Amino acid sequence: MKTIPYLFKNRDTGPSSKILLYHAVCEDRDFPSSAGTNVSPEMFERQLRHVSSRFSVISLDTMLDEKKENDGNAIAITFDDGYEDSYENALPVLKKYGLPVAFFLTVSQIGKDWDFPRGSYPGLSWEQVREIAQDPLIEIGSHGLRHGDLTKLSLREAEAEIRSSRVMLEEKLGRPVQYFSYPYGSFSERIKELVRQSNYRAGFSVISHNPEMYSLRRILISRKDTLFRFIIKLSPLYWPLRRII
Repeated sequence: MKTIPYLFKNRDTGPSSKILLYHAVCEDRDFPSSAGTNVSPEMFERQLRHVSSRFSVISLDTMLDEKKENDGNAIAITFDDGYEDSYENALPVLKKYGLPVAFFLTVSQIGKDWDFPRGSYPGLSWEQVREIAQDPLIEIGSHGLRHGDLTKLSLREAEAEIRSSRVMLEEKLGRPVQYFSYPYGSFSERIKELVRQSNYRAGFSVISHNPEMYSLRRILISRKDTLFRFIIKLSPLYWPLRRII
């Protein structure tokens, strides 16, 4: 399988191009998930202000175009799940700094609330998704149909999740869906092959030991990330030290 040289050239310290992974942008008290995968609106803006002043923030298309070399100073921004706070809290900041972003959406949750043990949380509506999909700086990708761990499904069920989510998004939005992110970051060689066969250009996880086009690794940003931790995560120190910081 063909890989992209500049994206994977620094295997000891991680990829020279970095991909950030966000989920929710809201205050801790407002996010009912116990996963801690939210960032406060204030911290989100501080992080984006830092990124926009120190790095070249580019789209996934640009990052994955093997004809365009970069100096290792490139960053892409992605979101998983598809919470309404992406529209209410994240997009205004992204637009303020003119930054491209990719939203990976769980298709069955569009127009519905997410159910967490500590309460419900609103998801994006189809009206909101259609609106943001018209922005040339925004990429819409699939995060599966029902946010299930694909490695725990039969291959037939996993294939249906991967293919049907892309088809439904394309039919609803009238634009191609090129990218897939694995729910819970969980994949196998067979799951990666299903994503490739389903005509996605690339697949995204969180940490993967041998990153290539269908297991691209991203840096998870959470409520624990102060600006100092965030800066460390963007440095070459992050990959070798990620288990202890």
